[in-house]
Amino acid sequence: MRLNLSDEPVTAELLAESLGRSESALIGVHGTSMHPTLQMGWRVYVRPVKGADLKIGEIAVFRGDRYLTIHRLVWKEGSGDALRLVFRGDYNRQRERVDASAVIAKVVAVEIPGRRKGTERVVSLETDVLARFYRIAFGAYRLLRPILPPPHAPGSPISPSGRALRAAFAGVERFLALFLCERR
Repeated sequence: MRLNLSDEPVTAELLAESLGRSESALIGVHGTSMHPTLQMGWRVYVRPVKGADLKIGEIAVFRGDRYLTIHRLVWKEGSGDALRLVFRGDYNRQRERVDASAVIAKVVAVEIPGRRKGTERVVSLETDVLARFYRIAFGAYRLLRPILPPPHAPGSPISPSGRALRAAFAGVERFLALFLCERR
């Protein structure tokens, strides 16, 4: 989900500096990758956060290849300086792996426009069904990690059981996404 900002790298630096001074910002949402949690035309309130401090299931703003992106944190890989965060849009199947240092802020509330000017309302972003699912899955993985086979190495073939597990995980994600509430 692109932000209503320019695609210039300086935009991310300006947002980070602004957050450092004011501790919050209001950003317009453009795109559909986070639908229905965030919709085009809405605005989000963000607060600065370090990538390592994000919790699984939280929605964050991070530096992409050419623009800023708002997606949900679904997994953490590695630790310390090697920490990589895996993000995904609620309406998007593609995952993005970014360094923890790419995270600028987390979304704390949404401003939903009303039918008439001046009737906007602000709704705080709370833990939803997808956030709970990702937290439970990540917690189960951490508990079972000692007995699980080693992670799939990039470039090597995925085993049939690995493909089945990924398909089941993706199916549960899509099913639970049906229960995300529309905040209209």
